[in-house]
Amino acid sequence: MPELLEQAAVQMYAVFEAGEPAVLRGLGPLFEVEEVFAWIKRVHPQAKASSARDKIDAVKRSWGLDIEPPLASADPDPGRPAEIYRAGAMILEPAPFLPRPEHDSFEAWVRETHEALGGSFGMQAPGLECASLDALGRLQALLGPVLAETGPRSYRYNAFVGDYARTPFGYHVDPHQEGVFQYVLSGSRRAHFWQGLILQDADAEWVEDANGLAEPRIPPEHSFSLEPGDLVFWPGTHVHGFEPDGPSMALSMVIDRASPLSRAEVVRALEVATMGGTAALPAVDEFAAPVDPGARLVRRAGIRLAHARWEDALIIGVCGRSFEWPERSSAAAAAALIDDLEQTRGVIEVDAILGRHAHPPLAAVDILEVLTVLVSLGAYA
Repeated sequence: MPELLEQAAVQMYAVFEAGEPAVLRGLGPLFEVEEVFAWIKRVHPQAKASSARDKIDAVKRSWGLDIEPPLASADPDPGRPAEIYRAGAMILEPAPFLPRPEHDSFEAWVRETHEALGGSFGMQAPGLECASLDALGRLQALLGPVLAETGPRSYRYNAFVGDYARTPFGYHVDPHQEGVFQYVLSGSRRAHFWQGLILQDADAEWVEDANGLAEPRIPPEHSFSLEPGDLVFWPGTHVHGFEPDGPSMALSMVIDRASPLSRAEVVRALEVATMGGTAALPAVDEFAAPVDPGARLVRRAGIRLAHARWEDALIIGVCGRSFEWPERSSAAAAAALIDDLEQTRGVIEVDAILGRHAHPPLAAVDILEVLTVLVSLGAYA
């Protein structure tokens, strides 16, 4: 399994870097249906999902009755409850329909719930990474290369199960997400994607149309037929929707755009790390001469260079100070440049640095400007 996860992670990183919806065929098996079904039962137990008891206790407390607080639960906390929808509408009290320990298979639960609700239904079960250390470890292994690129992000599993044809969210876009990898475990489905950055006001009629009354104004830019074992990726910029064919289970691996750290926290940690602590700093040399091709720069002893990602920004640290790389498209190349400079002690030949790094999207003029900034901050003489 570790080798399989490593191979899948490399392919997932490649499609993430490409930045367009794409399908990876025949991966895995990365997960099993009954395994994920067990995670759902563990993370979203029926008793925990009911809000009725909490509401009854709340009204009693609000009228002055002395109500014992609930005992602390040993159950994992997914952060959000499971949601069940029927015919495109959310069911406000999903607890009676959640899978219970006595449901010994995913298919049996789907049949029973379909009958209980009187038709097709769907369920969204978030936060399944807290089901076990194995569940969490697999998610970290698969998303590891991407998270190394993006910097710290919130990430999670989100399972979509049932035999639904419609959802409460219709064709929709999730602007808070950086990207999603969805692995199909059971059932066939069609996936459709539109680039959200080029949509117009007229598209608001069909985007987020849970009632399905409006047809998309334009055909999807990407459509895929998906089978078990397929993994589909889409960036957070894309409107998307799925058409399952009968009972299905798909497990999304979601990376959010927001960092769990504030920008100030990232900058502070970077500055402390490159300084080895804190100390009073000499003034920046605002009159440092521009670095030209052919120059030789001498690294000052004890100076450290490092970088960190914060959401879309690449922040570069040097000896207790920091600055932000100005362009997202060349941030990865700039990070590689800083890594190279950090590993090269003593004297550096500027022409050698240009030869290794002056390739699109990083231009020679950008590299010379960075070197000039590093000289002004005291990294080189």
